[in-house]
Amino acid sequence: MLSTTLIWFRRNLRLSDNAVLQAALARGLPVAGMWRAESPSECGNPRQARFLYESAAELHGALAAYGIPLYTVQGRAEDELPRLAVTLNAAAVLADEAYTPSEILADNRLWHTLDERGIPFIRLNDRAVFAKADLMNEHGRPYQDFLPYRQAWLQAYQQQYAEYRPSESRTLPFQTALAERPPFPERRELHEPQPLAVHRGGVAAAEKQWANFAAEADFYPLLKDFPARKATAHISAYLTAGCLSARALAHNAWQQRHTAWLDTLIRRDFYLQRAFHAEGNGMPSESGQADAEFLRRWQAGQTGFPLVDAAMRCLVQSGWLHPALRSAVAGFWCGTLQQPWQAGAAWFAAQLTDYEPAANHGNWQEAATMPVMHPVVSAQKLDPDGTFVRRYLPELAHLPQDFIHTPWLAGSNADTHGYPPPLVSV
Repeated sequence: MLSTTLIWFRRNLRLSDNAVLQAALARGLPVAGMWRAESPSECGNPRQARFLYESAAELHGALAAYGIPLYTVQGRAEDELPRLAVTLNAAAVLADEAYTPSEILADNRLWHTLDERGIPFIRLNDRAVFAKADLMNEHGRPYQDFLPYRQAWLQAYQQQYAEYRPSESRTLPFQTALAERPPFPERRELHEPQPLAVHRGGVAAAEKQWANFAAEADFYPLLKDFPARKATAHISAYLTAGCLSARALAHNAWQQRHTAWLDTLIRRDFYLQRAFHAEGNGMPSESGQADAEFLRRWQAGQTGFPLVDAAMRCLVQSGWLHPALRSAVAGFWCGTLQQPWQAGAAWFAAQLTDYEPAANHGNWQEAATMPVMHPVVSAQKLDPDGTFVRRYLPELAHLPQDFIHTPWLAGSNADTHGYPPPLVSV
């Protein structure tokens, strides 16, 4: 039987600047792909599941155009992938490098199973600009603080990648060796109507979103901290799924001198490498018990603090939240309400289309250690005229600017249409 190279498309759902795909093609054997779909019973984030499904469906068609089949499996990858590798007589299995605890454990089990069958399991960096061990401090240890990591990142990029030219060509050799073209499975539960604000998965949508941002990127440093303005890239979901290459985006930002936005990619690399190297992967499972009433009202956007509530309603409605608002609501939960960060991180994990464990946990851990900012002061800074609050809290839209962030001070003559008083005194 003809030997093949099997690619596990995990979080690199694209053809362009795909290090795993290029390495597989370089082996000179017919290439096949595999994508693992979450079963309905294990899906903790339906919004992200739909996004990944759409992205994988587009990848299925893009690969088929070059005669490359993409097989979809359910169940544990460490069980399903070896079976497929044996069926396809795979001489090697290639995948993007793992960073999260569950992925690393699964990879170790998968490596052991494949090794028993004499099949190499090769992993390459396709998520970050710099891989997990590329940047170390003077003692050979991973950086624990962002600012020195950022300095090391920029210095290393100048030395290694300043002249880098990521491959934007999708020209792949057409292959005819594998005649089977498995259809992409239908998932009826993922075709239910969704809010218009939900991101559409796939490379085409990703490139359109990036092009829209790139045209206005010069204004990013001035407007990035105002959630009411559409000044951020909105591509985090596409990076998480691998519809866009972090290397290619870093190259573009470096060439255009968009250093403020480049920091978002640097921080992403930082959280990935810190999660990989930290003891327990920096993601402890134990936490204190969250107050049930606090959690219910915070999740529902009913805390009585308008910007916090507008942000939480935006999160639930759209699956996305402006970075400054993520910090604000996390700081409110951990600092003002004095609640365990793990409960907040779990809610974000269930809601965000761009959910990435390393970044989510990293951001929440930082929120738990940051000085407490008064929620009204934070609101006045981020949404000075109340535009964002009015967008998501229609019951307060009629309030003047002086009271939009403090409706409890508007007096009894102001109708707040049932909006609750503050959950706590500040």
